[in-house]
Formats: sequence, C-alpha cells, structure tokens
Amino acid sequence: MEHNPKLTSSEVAALWGAYMQNSMAHCIVQHFAQVNEDPDIIGIINTALSNCKFVLDEVKQIFVKENHALPIGFNQEDVNLEADRLYSDLFTLRYVKYMAAAGTVASSAFLEVLARMDVRVLFAKTSEMFMKLHNDACNLLLEKGAFVRSPTIPPMEKAEYLQNDSFLSGLLGKHRPLTAVELAHISKNTETNSIGRTFLAGFAQTAQSSEVRGYMERGSEIAAKHETIFREILIEDGVPLPSTWDSAISQSIVAPFSDKLMMFHTTSLVAISVTGYGTGIGASLRKDLGGHYTRLVTEILHYANDGVKLMIENRWLEQPPQNVDREALIKRTV
Repeated sequence: MEHNPKLTSSEVAALWGAYMQNSMAHCIVQHFAQVNEDPDIIGIINTALSNCKFVLDEVKQIFVKENHALPIGFNQEDVNLEADRLYSDLFTLRYVKYMAAAGTVASSAFLEVLARMDVRVLFAKTSEMFMKLHNDACNLLLEKGAFVRSPTIPPMEKAEYLQNDSFLSGLLGKHRPLTAVELAHISKNTETNSIGRTFLAGFAQTAQSSEVRGYMERGSEIAAKHETIFREILIEDGVPLPSTWDSAISQSIVAPFSDKLMMFHTTSLVAISVTGYGTGIGASLRKDLGGHYTRLVTEILHYANDGVKLMIENRWLEQPPQNVDREALIKRTV
C-alpha cells in the first residue's frame, strides 16, 4: 500500500486550473474593492478576496511539497489599482455571484476524479466556500430588488406520459411550448452572454493593444447576438422576458487589468459558455433548440481559437502541465 501517493494527472489539472482562475479573479476583485462605493457590497467583495487567497495558498503548499512548478498565473503586475471605475457596483455584485457559482461547479466537478485526501479536502472546502459566497450574493441582490429571475410558467395541472414524438419537433412546423428545464438553460445562457457582453465591452474600451481591443469588441458583439437569439426564442414562445442585466460601463479608457489577464478571462468566459451550451443541448428535447446551440457553440469555438492564437503570438498563454514527450526524448540531438 502506497502511503505517500504522487499527484495524479486529474489532481494536477484541478490544482493548476484552480490556481490560474483564482489568481486571475483575485486581481479583478482587488480592482472592484478599490473602486467600490456601496457599503452593502464590501463584505462580499472581501469574502471573494479571502476565498481566492485561500485557494492560492493551499495549491501553492501542495505543489511546493510535491516539487511541482507553481503556475505563473496573475499577480499585481496584471491589475492597476490606480485605475478609475470601469463597471458599476451592482455589476460587481452580479459578477461575484456569477463567478462564485462557476467556482462551485468547477470545484464539485473534479471531486469524482480526485484520489488524494488532501486534494479532496481542498476542493470540498473550496466548493463549500464559493457556494456560500454565491448564496450571500444572491441574498443581497434580492434585498436590493436586483436579482433577475428566470421566466415563470403556470403550475402543471397533472403529471402524464407523452403520447407521440411530436414533442421533439412539434406539429406542422409549429414548436411545442418550452419545458421548464429548457427555459432554465436558456435563462442561464442568456445571463452568461449578458455578463460576457458587458465585461468584454469594458475590455474593448481599455485594452492597450489594438488587436486585443478588436478581439474584445468582436466578442462583445457575438455575446450580444447570442443573447438576442435566446431572448427571441422566449418571445416566440410567448414567455415574459426577464429584465436585462445591468450593463453600466464608465467612460474610462485606463485599463484596470493587463491585456494578458483580459485575454485569459475571455477564454474562461468562453469555456463557461461552451459548457452551458453543451448542457443545454443535452437537456433540450426540442430539435430547433439543439440546432441553435450547435450553431452558436461552433461560432464561439472559432472565436476562442482565434484568441488562443493571439495569446500565443504575444506569449501570454501559459503552458499547462502535460505528459512527457517521449518522441522528443528519443529524437534529441544531444
């Protein structure tokens, strides 16, 4: 029996990803803390900072113990704490809620493939911390009357089985009403695009590189288009539209974040969108919805690929841990 097992590839992937995401988030939330003017929100911002710091310290401790190189990640060089406000305090609160939910999901998703006790304990704790942060942010949004709810539907009168396969595509070209599950995923993906549209619009306004500004503007336009498509689906179904998410952006052109950080965060938002669209495909039985999701996910994957190329060109893309290249070892010249 091995009492001191080495880290598995799954554990290295989870720890490396957690360090990258939390070092990025720590920079972003530092800026939010610096410009915040709402005393109701500062407690949640400080908790978000504390959560990120906890993850960074714990991952560093494990990697140092295992003689594993610590990721470069992001640091004070990637955030300008002298920069003016770019986003509103209410957007900050919604952003923290959104990213805390994403952190909860990411931490929970890895638990199934983690073997070592210390790594499992870390990710269980991380999931618990970010879930509490998410709930606290939700409660404050509700108190402020700013929580954007999913559409409501009438109570179901009785449970019954389907009688035919018209449920999948409708009759005579007319789509059947959306199910509650389909509505939930449309609402979630609408929120993702709204958050992304706002964030990338701010990035486009403040990025130093003209190439990055153009890339961010393109991304904001894609997010706006996808958001419109999801809202049109609701309109066609006669579903009351939820109010739009806050998108207030200041006129500042001073970048709070480095171009490197903004590009990395954009790839993170795209990854969340791809996951959301994939889940939406699996949960949607109406054929037209599957078509929408497939088309949209293809578009954002092309966008993400262009972003990766741009990051590599600028040496902003950190190489993730990988297996040994045996062929390179065999063909070495020395």
